[in-house]
Amino acid sequence: MYFDQNNNYFDDYYNIDNINDYSINIDSINFNRGNELYNAEDGFNKGNMFKDLYSKYKNHVYKLKTYNQKDESLYKVQMYTFALKDLGLYLDTHPSDQSILVEYQRIRKLLENEKIKYEKNFGALYASDVISDDKWTWINNPWPWDKGGK
Repeated sequence: MYFDQNNNYFDDYYNIDNINDYSINIDSINFNRGNELYNAEDGFNKGNMFKDLYSKYKNHVYKLKTYNQKDESLYKVQMYTFALKDLGLYLDTHPSDQSILVEYQRIRKLLENEKIKYEKNFGALYASDVISDDKWTWINNPWPWDKGGK
């Protein structure tokens, strides 16, 4: 293991003589995360809720298309889940940022409402959400050959 004068890591210990062949543009890396956010849909499509940290890749624009109500509802569940995870990571290191905490709580409520809507119309999202009298019997008894240990 070796670090050069700019604190760049090299694992090729035996090739230290060619250290000047490596170039890392440290100026292009943004280490400061502001608290200006994308909305949940843009953040999900870009893979980052924080505008200051987003870096466009070759003018690529990603927008998922949905074709029915079930896909649209599942898309929203995934979108809000992503937003909560990304904001949660930020709050792990910045627990006193009230504006992000307020946004986190707002999105958490949106996620809860969307999950209720999805489950009402299309069934359980997770196997752990299935109740015993539910129509999803394959979850309640996944091993039909296992009858009381015989």
